[in-house]
Amino acid sequence: MHAPKSRALHVMKIAIALLVPTISLVCVAEDDFLHMMVQGKYLLVGKGLDSDHTYHGKVEIKEQNGKLTVLRRINGKTTHGAAAIESALDGDAKVLRIKFAEGESKYEETCMIGSDLDNNARISCYLYQPKIRTMQPGLEVLFNDHTAK
Repeated sequence: MHAPKSRALHVMKIAIALLVPTISLVCVAEDDFLHMMVQGKYLLVGKGLDSDHTYHGKVEIKEQNGKLTVLRRINGKTTHGAAAIESALDGDAKVLRIKFAEGESKYEETCMIGSDLDNNARISCYLYQPKIRTMQPGLEVLFNDHTAK
């Protein structure tokens, strides 16, 4: 009577041993896909941190040396930053994390990645300053810039 249980346990161990590396590969593939998907030129619509001030501009996300870089142009100012696909919610979700500085102020954005009807990335972000508590995070939405060359 113990043989069927032993065999079932053995089969489960083999299944788990085969499944774990497969899940790993799927997660890496998802990161690679999102890494490629977010690259592009965007129109930005935003709301400032702790204010109702709105603004608009352009953002470009591209890969340089295997890493994502961000170029922001808002109100005639150009800001450079870095981005990465990261895990959130204990690994249950993937987000785009953007980091940049304006003068002495450092900013981060945690962004959800979706797609529009043309399968271009549509990115919506919470803007905040790391380690600084805020009552109203900034908000930014990035839409594919169809006019960009």
